[in-house]
Amino acid sequence: MSADDVARGPNTGDGPAPGKWMVAAGKSDGITPGFTILDSAGTRWFIKFDPRDYREMMSGAEVTVTKLFHALGYFVPENHVTKMTREMLTLGERSKITAADGAERRLTDHDIDRLLRMAAQESDGSYRVVASRAVEGKPVGPFLYEGTRPDDPNDVVPHEHRRELRGLRVFSAWTNHVDTKAINSLDTLVQQDGRTTVRHHLIDFGSTLGSASIKPREYDEGHHYIFDPGNSLKVIASLGFYIPSFHFVDYPGIRSVGNFSADRFVPSDWKPRVPNPAFIRARPDDTFWAARRVMAFTDEMIRAAVRTGRYTDPAAEKFIADTLIARRDAIGREWLTNVNPIVDPVLDASGSLKFVNAAVAAGVAKGPESYEVSWFTFDNATGTSTPIGTPATAAGEQATAPSGLPTSNGAFIRVQIRAADGPHQSWTVPVHAFFARNGQGWKLVGFERLPNGTARNSGTR
Repeated sequence: MSADDVARGPNTGDGPAPGKWMVAAGKSDGITPGFTILDSAGTRWFIKFDPRDYREMMSGAEVTVTKLFHALGYFVPENHVTKMTREMLTLGERSKITAADGAERRLTDHDIDRLLRMAAQESDGSYRVVASRAVEGKPVGPFLYEGTRPDDPNDVVPHEHRRELRGLRVFSAWTNHVDTKAINSLDTLVQQDGRTTVRHHLIDFGSTLGSASIKPREYDEGHHYIFDPGNSLKVIASLGFYIPSFHFVDYPGIRSVGNFSADRFVPSDWKPRVPNPAFIRARPDDTFWAARRVMAFTDEMIRAAVRTGRYTDPAAEKFIADTLIARRDAIGREWLTNVNPIVDPVLDASGSLKFVNAAVAAGVAKGPESYEVSWFTFDNATGTSTPIGTPATAAGEQATAPSGLPTSNGAFIRVQIRAADGPHQSWTVPVHAFFARNGQGWKLVGFERLPNGTARNSGTR
């Protein structure tokens, strides 16, 4: 993706169509007001407001992080920062409001005015809002981070074992998305290729970066769970002398930013507000996979995403981008080195093997002095391997196959690659690349980073 692709994200237009907006529904739980509107083209949008004392904080975070998660490959809503005036809002015959107790009644002009008094208003009387387009399909509720949907026959892998949800731990740590809970997801039924399928969305990014939606993020969020016995025991055992490191984090003091920082950010120590079953089960190969995706964002891509938050304070925009860049680099240093980082093995017809050390390529680690490469024939029916020659030492990220490779079409070989030395013990655990003879060459058909579960959970409890 280019920086422009990242900035465009899921957007299909520039936001709600100009003209009058018919308020279909209003919501007020006493804390977070909002509207559901139909724009002049009849498109449904959900409207959210910045808190009065922290203009741009929620809306900027919502749009910025939406663009990042779209680039990471998740289904997300189309979100825009846009401008609204009171005169744009009209009522329909079926306009309704849901009160805090869940009761519904007819929405009135008085209700709209009351909700707007809770929102941040610009000097010209307008309101800066996030307009979130209704996602495609019929809503069927949120998804959980464990188990499967009993009403979805395609949902056969327990969610706590899905890499895109285990790896979400890394993406959430990067953006400080502490509210990674079922309530911030939405499944819809969509028509695709002539059949109905369930599409999974991540929604509601207003409580990311330094924002807690209606106020700045609490200074300790992202550092421990709401209920964290381990942290409490440390304080008790020390008779109150133990002071957690998050008390010393340096926050910028910018109202449109809230409490967001790369100071003292240790990726593996980051925690959401409540334990997430998928995050708890994340293995080093899951976090490695996710870290590679984070490291694929260039500085330019990150700055392009932050610009879409439309911060009026240049210092706020710069701080958020700089912080995301610093947190990205911390993620690379920790999670690209926590497992053998060999990727992209290629074996040509002449027996020349080339591969890449992802940590070295990302500039977060120095390469080892040498690699050890072992070759085997492989029986795909029984899983039996037979050595070909003896392990060889490779000075760089390439090696030559020994004589004796099979030549028949459909034959399989297994190549085992590990660092013979280097800065990280985890690099000595070999990866296994499987190649099949295809015509006159070799095709990569399998790759195991942690064969037989040789490494376990990577940290969060």
